[in-house]
Amino acid sequence: MVRGKPETGVAGPLKLEAIRSALAPKRLGGTIHYFEEVDSTNVFAARRAREGAPEGEVVIAETQSGGKGRLGRHWFSPPYMNLYMSVILRPALPPADTPQLTLASAVALAETVEPFLRPPPEIKWPNDILVAGKKLAGILAESSCEGGRVLFVIVGIGVNLNFPREAMPEAIRERATSLMIVTGRPVDRSTFVRELIHNLDRCYGDLHENGFPCVARRWERYFRLKGKKVRVESPGQAVYGKAVGIDGEGALLLEEEGGEIHRVFAGDVVPIET
Repeated sequence: MVRGKPETGVAGPLKLEAIRSALAPKRLGGTIHYFEEVDSTNVFAARRAREGAPEGEVVIAETQSGGKGRLGRHWFSPPYMNLYMSVILRPALPPADTPQLTLASAVALAETVEPFLRPPPEIKWPNDILVAGKKLAGILAESSCEGGRVLFVIVGIGVNLNFPREAMPEAIRERATSLMIVTGRPVDRSTFVRELIHNLDRCYGDLHENGFPCVARRWERYFRLKGKKVRVESPGQAVYGKAVGIDGEGALLLEEEGGEIHRVFAGDVVPIET
């Protein structure tokens, strides 16, 4: 059980039946596992996938004792405030194309957040959603492959919804935000979850039926660093160049000083002030 109670002015526990009854899923959301607390929604979803769970199962928790971000980082997961969710996918894609799923999920997440904001949110390649330069949400996709084929992909999503600034750890307070901070009012989390699952279902269907270019065009609408100089940091190295866009495998394209195009598959993108 989760210790403590929802704070005044912050949405309480998710209304699971309201979420289920409002969904008309084609691929995702037919089964929703809901927990007050798990170690990690991605860990639980991966366990379900290894046991043979079908594509589309969704795992949601009110809090996580071991929430995960990219590069092994911890995802701070206070109860009843935000959204911590994972989805099981079994895509008909070669392993090299699985980054497309992260980008398609980022589009769905940006499209869910956009109605709350003016101007729209920004996608920071490959998987973060930013508002006014601060992180609102992140995506962690983890895949399992065997013999040149994808067995499953777990797409984990964390969104700061009703997270007050004073409740944030000092380490992230200056670089993170929430929809409640941005809009000045609490968010109906159950409605947000319903819309996000709907948009994920739609974007995943578009990827499956129409191919990546359809999703990539929508992704680039939220990519504000196109044409700007950036530094991409990864363990042990940094790559510099002008952000051109993404290719068919979801790699970030950087144009170096001499005009050569460099493909980047992982790392943190940092704008270079000029």
